[in-house]
Amino acid sequence: METKTVILMLSGGRDSFLAACRLLDDKNQYKIKMVTYDNGCSYGSENVSKVAKRIIEKYGFERASYLGVYRIGGIIREFFSPYFNMKPDEQVKRYKGMTPSQFHCLVCRTGMYICSIWLAMSEHASYIAEGGRKDQKFVVELPGMALERYSALVKEADLELLLPVYELNDNWERDNELLRRGYICKTMEQKCLIGFPAKDSIDQTVIDGVHAYYDEVILPRIRELHFLESDTVLCYLENKYDEFSK
Repeated sequence: METKTVILMLSGGRDSFLAACRLLDDKNQYKIKMVTYDNGCSYGSENVSKVAKRIIEKYGFERASYLGVYRIGGIIREFFSPYFNMKPDEQVKRYKGMTPSQFHCLVCRTGMYICSIWLAMSEHASYIAEGGRKDQKFVVELPGMALERYSALVKEADLELLLPVYELNDNWERDNELLRRGYICKTMEQKCLIGFPAKDSIDQTVIDGVHAYYDEVILPRIRELHFLESDTVLCYLENKYDEFSK
């Protein structure tokens, strides 16, 4: 059976760790190329290579490799305007209940998807994958973004989105799956210093606001900057560090 190459976003946490394992154990015999993203506010990104190494040691370099850490600050800054200079009443009028924490997640996750698309083009991959779970309740991981908007963005680049742990809603079972594969459930996840737990802050107005900002600001900017074209790849992909190799 032909090996299918996947660009997997690896944060170093247990969700993306298990996502890697599920892909590698899948009957489709995926080959994964793991990548980590640093938004400029991340602490400990260099430690994620230790998690990648554990996966590579189990499955081998023929099935798994680590592409390193890519800085995406120069992508996500394209999406700050007009939100950063809007007064609160204008924010509410145009983007309903979108909170600052959801805004940060939205621009960051979108930057990850854009860079993953570039990497897929460069590495001749057919798939993009991440460890998002809908039960985490961040808007970027709910169906309206993950299953609709991000899936459509990936499809526009002639790629397919895989979400190996999306329906998993039990941390206990996640850890048990890792244990059954012989892993101790301790990881070296990077820490985003501006990330904030969603808690009970999500309601339909928050969801609608995130969708509106993506549809009205981010997606048009992606197309204005030709971010989905292969020529864009060449100007960016060298901006990485901490590459893990044999």
